[in-house]
Amino acid sequence: MDDTAPDSRYLDIAVGVVVDRDGRLLVARRRPGTPGAGRWEFPGGKRESGETMAACLERELGEEIGVVDCRGEPIIRFAHEQGVRPVRLHVWRIHRWRGEPAGREGQQLRWVAPEALAGLDLLPATDIILNALFLPQRYLITPDFEPARERAWFAGLDAALAQGVRLLRLRAGELDDTAYERLTERVAPRAAAADARLLLDRDAAMVERVGAAGLHWPAARVAAAAARPIARPRLFAASAHDANELAAAAALGADFATLSPVRATPSHPETLGLGWAGWAERRRDQALPVYALGGVGELDLAEARACNAQGVAAIRAFWGTGGG
Repeated sequence: MDDTAPDSRYLDIAVGVVVDRDGRLLVARRRPGTPGAGRWEFPGGKRESGETMAACLERELGEEIGVVDCRGEPIIRFAHEQGVRPVRLHVWRIHRWRGEPAGREGQQLRWVAPEALAGLDLLPATDIILNALFLPQRYLITPDFEPARERAWFAGLDAALAQGVRLLRLRAGELDDTAYERLTERVAPRAAAADARLLLDRDAAMVERVGAAGLHWPAARVAAAAARPIARPRLFAASAHDANELAAAAALGADFATLSPVRATPSHPETLGLGWAGWAERRRDQALPVYALGGVGELDLAEARACNAQGVAAIRAFWGTGGG
């Protein structure tokens, strides 16, 4: 994910999210006379000719904050045009390094707890980086709810939460709003007890009433919307099947999306899968984290991450005893 070919439309920037043992993040303040002066950012800098992005990250962190031998993993690559010029950010989470961080170019540094970041004037698109940093790699979409099999359905949910699912979408399109809300009232306490974030399919008002974490909308509903339907810090997610739908989700302010199908699935056997190459081509550098969906599971996580996915979304693979 880190050594893509240069794109003349963008300035390629390596970004290091340095995280200490207490979970604090290292941020730097832009110096006077630089674009975005006074605002806070994660350290990094632009790629030089002939340089890999990994080498760029190592060089920039050494020059800017004096740390070397950095160890970590890529979390997202995305492009945006919110600043002075279009950029493509290649972002790593750094969890080990040598040296004591210091502002070697005169910039102010600060270790900040994640919950305190909201109090800082951050550079544009930092929210996208933070979404990628804190969203899990697994996203569970629940199977249809059948009242006749209620006990088995809840057993599957409880098993998924016990196996580590921390983000889930309650998908029950066969239920009317009243029945769906009754179901959410039973699911929400289970999710909260497992410290899992629950997304609903309906509207912001129901999310507020139930105390859920946010909304997940299909692509058609996203296309018809004029504005983001729910305020942060609650999450807003979207389904997509091509690059245009992903772009629409990003434009509406979605915190993340799913892109499908990677492979044909039992629920949609007539739909041909994109394959990983097709999936990556459609995902491109859209400015939001994107989960791979459709015939994928735990064993596909490495491939998904290599294709610039946040992780994988699944029904069967993460339900019941399928993994978490």
